[in-house]
Formats: sequence, structure tokens, C-alpha cells
Amino acid sequence: MKRKAIGFYWTLPVPWAGFTKVDTKDAAKAAGQSRTIAMQRKAVHGFAKSEGYQLIAEATHIEVAPDRGGKEIAGELTKLVAQARDHDAQILYVDFGEAIQQRSHQYLRLYVGDHEAHFTAIALGWPADEAFRSHFASWRERQADWTKGKAGRIEKARARADTLHGEGLALGDIALALDGEGLRSATGKSWTAEMVRKLFGSSKDG
Repeated sequence: MKRKAIGFYWTLPVPWAGFTKVDTKDAAKAAGQSRTIAMQRKAVHGFAKSEGYQLIAEATHIEVAPDRGGKEIAGELTKLVAQARDHDAQILYVDFGEAIQQRSHQYLRLYVGDHEAHFTAIALGWPADEAFRSHFASWRERQADWTKGKAGRIEKARARADTLHGEGLALGDIALALDGEGLRSATGKSWTAEMVRKLFGSSKDG
């Protein structure tokens, strides 16, 4: 009889790219939404096959902050540990910090340390480790380009918002228009009336 396992995959949001959520109910769909999750899933499936595990479930998690792992992950892991106990299963995951010395998640590592019996970290080998490094490096470069272009984006948004304000649009309608025209906010998040108010400054209150 094969040993049972649960695959666990996580990623960071990238608000400026419009990536803020993944499907937490269907790992296959989540893999289609996030390459980071897709790569973890491939590693877990390969490990499970080679080590004789039967994957009985998969779980995905997306962080709140775009630049670090948060303690919120503990709630997801607690549910997985309970499921693992019920089915006598191991939770298989990729520890980036250990495998490629990048994107370490301190709260994940602390939780795993307190529940070691239920977790198995997958050690990446070439070419998987290099694929992860290349993927993360690409995102860092895109992040740098996004940051450099912040001032220009805000000026374009402010100019367009001024025009729309002059046409009599309310702040909320301006926010919808900016989103619809692809004029991104400083963070990449969708515009709100309050964000437009701050864009104008205190001289205009809509």
C-alpha cells in the first residue's frame, strides 16, 4: 500500500502585476494562475511518484504582503496537519530557503519545526533549483522596472484624473475610469475614491 501525502504550495502576491489571488480550492487551477505554484506542484508530484506516495489532497496559499511571508500561514498549516493526522499522511512542500537560499518563509519554517513529524521538505536538484532561481530573478527585475517607472505612472494618472474631474466625474467614477483605461496606481492595486482624493491632494475634495 502506498504512503499517503498532501501537497502544499504557496506564493507571494504581485499587486502591480494584478496578481493578488489564486484558487485555494483547486491546485490545478492555481498552478495555471501562478508559475511559482506550478513549479512547486511539479516538484511535489515528481517526488511523490519517485518515493511511492499517493497524493490524496493538495492545498495552496497566497500571502498578504508582496515582499514577505506572514504568520497567517499558520492557520492554513494547522488545518493541513489535522488532515494529515486523520489520514496518516505526510505534507510535502518545497522549502525555498533551504533548497535555493531564496524566498525563505520564517513562519513556515517555525511551524514546520514544531510539527516535524508531519512535514517532508523536498530537496531540489538541477535543473529544478536553477529554474526556481531564474524565475525569482525575473520577477525581481520586473519589480525593479516597475519601481523605476512609478513617478511617470502617477503623473499620467494624475493628468487623466484632472481631465475627468474637470468633466464633472465623482471620485469613485474617476477611480473606475483609471482602472478601465489601464492607468495603474502606485502599488498596482485597483483605484478607489480615497486613492484618487490623495492623488489630487487636499485642494480638491470631489
